[in-house]
Amino acid sequence: MIKHVMGAASLGFGVLGLVKPDVFVRLTGAEREEARGLAVRDLIVGVGIYAAPRVGLAQRALADVGDALNFARRKPIVAPIALVSAALAAYAAARA
Repeated sequence: MIKHVMGAASLGFGVLGLVKPDVFVRLTGAEREEARGLAVRDLIVGVGIYAAPRVGLAQRALADVGDALNFARRKPIVAPIALVSAALAAYAAARA
């Protein structure tokens, strides 16, 4: 269940960042070009979650920890959300 939520969320954020980067920028505090890079990363991680769940979920957890550290100053609300996501992804990776 967690795997599917994480995979769908990753794919959804990836598509959002490519199709509507301004919305992604408002949600995350990222710069516009940075948002596109994060969108591509999220698409790749989303595919990875379905292709190789343990590896993909571990990638999601590491990416979310990085996002928490990266965006903590720019948009503080992102940090706790990213850390919860990282914890869920790590838990799911351990059980995959």
